[in-house]
Amino acid sequence: MNHASAAVILVLLLFGPLAIAKIEHDIELYCLALGVLATILGTGFTRELISEALQEPVAISVAVMVAALLFGWTRRRLDRVFNRLRKRVSRPVLTAASVFAIASISSVITAIVAALVLVEVMGLLHFARDKRVRVTVAGCFAIGLGASLTPLGEPLSTLAARALNLGFFGLFHLLAPWVFPGVLASSIVAGAFARGEYDEAPAGAHVRQSYTAIFVQAAKVFAFIAGLVLISSAYGPIANEYVSKMSNDLLFWANTVSAALDNATLVALEVHRMTIARAREAILALLVSGGMLIPGNIPNIVSAGALRIGSAAWAKIGLPMGLVMLGIYFALIKLLV
Repeated sequence: MNHASAAVILVLLLFGPLAIAKIEHDIELYCLALGVLATILGTGFTRELISEALQEPVAISVAVMVAALLFGWTRRRLDRVFNRLRKRVSRPVLTAASVFAIASISSVITAIVAALVLVEVMGLLHFARDKRVRVTVAGCFAIGLGASLTPLGEPLSTLAARALNLGFFGLFHLLAPWVFPGVLASSIVAGAFARGEYDEAPAGAHVRQSYTAIFVQAAKVFAFIAGLVLISSAYGPIANEYVSKMSNDLLFWANTVSAALDNATLVALEVHRMTIARAREAILALLVSGGMLIPGNIPNIVSAGALRIGSAAWAKIGLPMGLVMLGIYFALIKLLV
């Protein structure tokens, strides 16, 4: 693929969802279509590439379906548990504990299902509108970080594990010492945002997914991952040429653009033939930046859509929180690595 074609497709990929709401709503199919186009204009389809694009999304797609079904079957029990907990535990403590628990298992139940659970918990914790927005943003930061620890968690982790040739627990060993403190900090911030007594009536949305909706969601995740695999293959040589010229520090801060662009897309473009240490820094920047604006990560999109949170309201909380976290991570990397 020549550089002109690559530039046009890259602009469409990164800015199409920002410019057109319909594309943002169906970003998975849009990504697959551009992946097919990039492959045709590049080296073309091979049997190995087709096999990889069909096999790579299977695990996370199945995980989405299974986890969503289990969540649906256990919803009433969850309601009863929270009814008892509200009588015994203060709302800040219960909020922080809930966010930490959801984020800690998000790499197993997937970030999408974790976001649906978070939306349900917002209703069970009886939040007024302003507190619900703040707690949801902090919760999505925690989920975005926690879901990165296995290839099942989210598209970013699936593609990162593939690009770095890591096994199932490879990302855990690489990122866990850095991710869990961020998850804990985000959970504590969520608890701080939740200060006050429980409101009298639930203000949150309750998730009610039909079997058809669950299947469609899993199919869209499959299409998204398959498209990113094709894009990663098509852009691999070009990404190697340009990303390799950037210093680790420059790449870290350049990755803040993932606040507005899905961070899985940038992983698909960047993480080729990187050293493990360089990849870890780049991935951490993408994970944190992905929480700052709604388009940056799948949990943000799911939660904001279900709870009707606007872009401005999200940015008011997400941007300062993300910039503080980025500064802390950058300082720690400089001190410890």
